[in-house]
Amino acid sequence: MPSSATSFSSDARVMRRFFSTTLGQILAIIVCSSSVTFALFTLLLLNPSGPPKPPWPWQPTFRIANFARVLARLPVDARAHTAAVMQTPDYVLGMTTTPARCTVNTLDNGELYHTLRDELRDIGATVSVHSCDKTDPGGTIQVLVKLPGDDAQLEVRTQHIGPEPPRLRFPFYGAILFMCVGVLGMSVWAVSLVVRPLRRLADKADAFGRDIALAPIEEEGPLEIRRAAHAFNLMQERITQSLHNRTRMLAAVSHDLRTPLTRMRLQIDTNESPSMRDKVRKDIDLMQTMVSSALSYLNTGNDNENKEWLDLSALIATVCDEYEEAGAAIRYDGPRQIRYFCRPDGMQRVMANLIDNALRFGETVVVVASVRDDTILIDVSDDGPGIPETRLRDVLEPFVRLDPSRGSQPGSVGLGLAIVRDIVRAHDGHLTLFNRRPSGLTARVQLRHAVEF
Repeated sequence: MPSSATSFSSDARVMRRFFSTTLGQILAIIVCSSSVTFALFTLLLLNPSGPPKPPWPWQPTFRIANFARVLARLPVDARAHTAAVMQTPDYVLGMTTTPARCTVNTLDNGELYHTLRDELRDIGATVSVHSCDKTDPGGTIQVLVKLPGDDAQLEVRTQHIGPEPPRLRFPFYGAILFMCVGVLGMSVWAVSLVVRPLRRLADKADAFGRDIALAPIEEEGPLEIRRAAHAFNLMQERITQSLHNRTRMLAAVSHDLRTPLTRMRLQIDTNESPSMRDKVRKDIDLMQTMVSSALSYLNTGNDNENKEWLDLSALIATVCDEYEEAGAAIRYDGPRQIRYFCRPDGMQRVMANLIDNALRFGETVVVVASVRDDTILIDVSDDGPGIPETRLRDVLEPFVRLDPSRGSQPGSVGLGLAIVRDIVRAHDGHLTLFNRRPSGLTARVQLRHAVEF
C-alpha cells in the first residue's frame, strides 16, 4: 500500500511538472477548448426543443413504413391492388404469399432492418431485409413486411440504400464555427501568455545593457520562462555585485597603496642610510601582498578546476602540518578519512585563509573536523579577541576590516573571509562565524557530504 501511494504521488508530481511547461499549458488549453466545443456541439444536436431525431436511414424507412401503414388499414383483399398503385420507379411493391427470398446480409441492410422493426412495432408487423445479388451486395435489396391478419407479405424491392449524408445545417455549421473561433482564441491567449514574459525579459535585457541598477524581473509564466527569468535575475545580481566589488576593491587598494608609496618617497628623499633599502623592500612586499589578495578575490569562482574525490581529512592535516613546521601553534583533530567530492585547490585556499586569519589575531589555533549525518563540519578556532556580535556578518563581506577588536593588519584589505565564503558557496556549503568563551573566534564551514558510488 505505501508503495502504491508513493507511486501515485510521484506520477502526480510528474503531471504537475508537465503541465507547468509551455507545451503542457498549450496542450491543456487546446484540450479544454475542444472539450467545451464538443459539449456544446452535442447539446445543439440533442436539443429537445428542436425537431425529433429521424429514424436511420431516414428516406427508405419513412417510405416503406408509410406503405406498410397504409396497407395495414385496408381490407386484406384490397391490399394487392393498392400496393400496385402505390409503387414508384424507385420502389417496386407487391403482395405475395411465396416470395423469392434474398439471402445476402450487409451492414446497411442491418441498419434498415432495425429502424423498420422499431418503426412498425406499433402495428405488429415483422420485417426482414436482404440483398439479392451475391456478386453485388450493393445492388437491389428486398424488404419483406408481414402484416398482421394477412397470409401474404408486402414485398418491397429497391436499389441499395447506403448511409445518408449528414444534414449540414445550422447546428453543425454553428458548432464547427464556434470550435474554430474558440480554438483560435484560446491558442492566441496561450501564445500571449508565453510571448508576454519573453518580451518583458527581452526588454529587461536591453535595459540592463544601459543601466545595471534594475529591479529583478517577475518570475511568471510557464516553467521554461520562469527558469529563464530566474537565471536572468541571478546573472543581473552577480554582475551588479561583481562590478560593485571591483569598484570597492579599486577604491580600497588605491587608498591603501597611497600610504606605503608616500612613505617610500619620503624615505628616498630624506634618508640615505643603508637601512633604507630594507624598509623600502618591506613596503614593496606590503603592496605586493595587497595586490595579490585583490587579484585572488577577483579570480575566486572563475577558475576551471575540476572536482574530484579526495581525502579531506588528509588535506586539512597536511595544511596544518605546514603551518606547524613554520612555527605556528596549531593542532588538528578529526577522523582518519573524510571522502569528499570537491576542487582540491579551492579547499586548500579555504583552509589556508581561515588559518591565516586565526593566526593573525590569536596565538593558538585548533582545527576540528567531523561528519554528522550527511554534513561535514570544519571548525577553525583561535584564542584572539573575537568579534562584536553585531559585526559577525559584516566581516564576511569584501573589504570590511574591523578596528580595534581584531585590528587592521598590514597587507590586509579585508578579502580573506570573503574569498572563503565564495569558495564554500561554490561547493554548496555555508560559512558562519561565532565567538568563543571566554575569548576567541570560531569559523565553521558546513559542507554537504556527497556519497561516492
